[in-house]
Amino acid sequence: MNKNRLSLLFSLFFTIGASFAFAEIEYTTGNHFYRNDAEFGYVLKIGYSGPCSGTVAQGKTWTEESNILIGCCPNNIEPTYINIYGTANTTKNVYVGGDYRAGHCLVDGGTWDCGGFFRLGVRMTSSLTLENGGNLTANDGFQISFGSTASVKDSSTLTLVTNADGEFGANGGILSYFGEHFINLASASNLVVDASKYTNTSDEFVLKNLITVRTENSAVLSGLSLTVGGEKFNAGDQTALNKHLSGITVEGFEDYAKRFVVNESTQTVDLYLSKIPEPSAFGLIAGTGILALVAIRRRRK
Repeated sequence: MNKNRLSLLFSLFFTIGASFAFAEIEYTTGNHFYRNDAEFGYVLKIGYSGPCSGTVAQGKTWTEESNILIGCCPNNIEPTYINIYGTANTTKNVYVGGDYRAGHCLVDGGTWDCGGFFRLGVRMTSSLTLENGGNLTANDGFQISFGSTASVKDSSTLTLVTNADGEFGANGGILSYFGEHFINLASASNLVVDASKYTNTSDEFVLKNLITVRTENSAVLSGLSLTVGGEKFNAGDQTALNKHLSGITVEGFEDYAKRFVVNESTQTVDLYLSKIPEPSAFGLIAGTGILALVAIRRRRK
């Protein structure tokens, strides 16, 4: 009987040890709790009642089906760090930077698929860094505020998704609000619009609200500063947008020309796409033009 109990105990310890060893995300402390919150709903608070950070190691997959608040409260301003070297699948909204604690997110060679919106800078200045081919996909839009900075380096990508109607999330692709904040891209191709679900087959169409602002907070497009390949400008500068961002990737419509249009009255930026004619079509156009010139000359003679 005692041997059976001892065997059971060893089995229990082994199981517990294995669960810690193969945890999806490894936390630095136990200060992470699920709570019902009036603002964030049912949420996983990382950095609640004390400091806490988390890491998803290479080869690991972290799946979380609740809203997430990275950097919470109270009484301690030590920031919270989330490092994604593997794969993160978070099915709802992600909030970064709480009442008293900033949040800093790193996707280093890993992949983060955010099923809801990704909000960088809730009340504290926070940061997001994508590097070494890392990718963050914000399926319901990317929101940035409170002096926060998103940096996309090397071949890494920040991906915004449209639905079958060509619409971004309820607040647009990128929502800018409250104060000055920054998106730094190594090149225009670091910003990706996944429009592969869009069923439109027109030669010309518009993806509305690529960039929007929270107008009730007196926000304007110029509050969002963009840097592309070292060139800095603001989101309200239509000329600079077309000069520096025309090389963004639009999945599903790679062979379309891109044009940005700023709407001053609504403080939004729309992305216009138009089909580029095939090389054979250019030849046909040129041939038609030559024939027309020949006909004109004959008439004159």
